[in-house]
Amino acid sequence: MAVDLNQIMKLMSDPQIQNLLKGLFSQMSGGGGGGGGGQPNLSGLVDQLSKSGLGPQVQSWIGTGKNENVTGAQLQQALGGGTLEHVAQEAGTTPRQAADDLAKVLPEIVNQATPQGQMPDPQQLQQMMGKLFGQ
Repeated sequence: MAVDLNQIMKLMSDPQIQNLLKGLFSQMSGGGGGGGGGQPNLSGLVDQLSKSGLGPQVQSWIGTGKNENVTGAQLQQALGGGTLEHVAQEAGTTPRQAADDLAKVLPEIVNQATPQGQMPDPQQLQQMMGKLFGQ
């Protein structure tokens, strides 16, 4: 049931992708989605995307089958312009580029974080996120 951090770290070798993900997860932590304390919140992100019309894609990332693709435009719509503008500004890119870059890595990040086809318990998830962003 171990999360494959090596796989995620490969995806995150690009500093801009790292900054986008840090910004995105920190945006989700402030929304009262169970992350609290400013901790990166994958659960909050998954909830936000699911509630915004991307439920089938998100479930495919969590499940054990093939990951469905998502487009930058779909992410932009699901996350809202304000969130992406903030994340893009922190990463030094445009909201559209941020959305396109996130669309490439989010399915695999969520897939790797949910190896058993379900979200890990919050403590395990926090440990994984701490390792992910502590490097």
